[in-house]
Amino acid sequence: MKTITDSTPVSEIMQASRPIVVKFEAKWCAPCKAMTPLLLDIEQQLGDKVGFYSANVDHCMLIAQRYKVNQIPALLVIDKGAVTAMRTGAASKAELLQWIKQAIPEFGDQA
Repeated sequence: MKTITDSTPVSEIMQASRPIVVKFEAKWCAPCKAMTPLLLDIEQQLGDKVGFYSANVDHCMLIAQRYKVNQIPALLVIDKGAVTAMRTGAASKAELLQWIKQAIPEFGDQA
């Protein structure tokens, strides 16, 4: 999972060649920490089909404001420059995987 900050070029996120999942988190957030290993497992499972990024809200205030993130953990799916889904709160690995697959049209009926 790649880390992004406010200094990360917007083009890296908006013009990514594949869909991406951005996890907004903070070091002091227990549910955020609990979701990290789940998302790392999903990242391995999906291989190169989806990019995964983490954004610490303490260092990504501008990005968090841009995407109207006001609660963490928050997940965004960005595909072809557009946010296709957003969710907040902790979830199980199965719930996260299903949500990601539903949010990315390329997965079709695989969800």
